Amino acid sequence: MTTADLIEAIRIDIKQGLREEILAELQPEIERQLYSNIFDISEACRYLKVSDKTVRRMIKEDGLPHFWQRGQIFFKQDSLNRWITKKETTHDH
Repeated sequence: MTTADLIEAIRIDIKQGLREEILAELQPEIERQLYSNIFDISEACRYLKVSDKTVRRMIKEDGLPHFWQRGQIFFKQDSLNRWITKKETTHDH
C-alpha cells in the first residue's frame, strides 16, 4: 500500500465516522421536525388550557389553525405556537 492509498483510506474512515456522528447528533431534531406534535381536540384543549367549547369557538371566531382528517379536527403544535405569538400583546396589565 502506498502512502497515498493509506491517506485515502484514513480520509474515508474519518469521513464515514464524521457522517455517522453528525447524523446521530441531528437525528432528534430531524425526528422532531418530521413528526412535529399533532394534537387532537382534547390535547389542544390541554395545551391551550381552555375547554372544548372554547377551542371550537376560537376556530370559528379567531382563526385558530387546524385541519380535518377523516372527520376529526387536528392541530399542529408549531401552528398553534405561531398563532399564539401573533395573539400576544405587549400591554401591561
